[in-house]
Amino acid sequence: MSVLERLKLESESYSVEGTITSVTSTATGTTANVTGKAGHYGKVYLTYNFVVNPKHETQGSVTGIGRAITDDGESNEGTRNGVWTRDGHIMTVYSLDDVSDGKINLCVETWDFRDDSVKFEFSRVQK
Repeated sequence: MSVLERLKLESESYSVEGTITSVTSTATGTTANVTGKAGHYGKVYLTYNFVVNPKHETQGSVTGIGRAITDDGESNEGTRNGVWTRDGHIMTVYSLDDVSDGKINLCVETWDFRDDSVKFEFSRVQK
């Protein structure tokens, strides 16, 4: 069975817009924080840890965590793992997220460092 046959997404997808609230760089990588409103998850707070691929300065790996709270006070969190690529001031992040509601989300994000915006597109992975 090919990867295309094994990775099935639910028919519904979600769009979210967020804002980069901070970026901290060190000798070993970069940490960034983002906030936004994520549909049924509510207000989200995300922290990313980026590492540059030592052989390709415009790509690398990313780990992180997201925490969310709905208007009703329900909270969820998700562990994020993925990769990133950058072309000029635009970065694309691809991640698989293990969420505390039992869902697995596939997320593709577009970061624009000119205006500190992040656009998320995600869908749940069928188990």
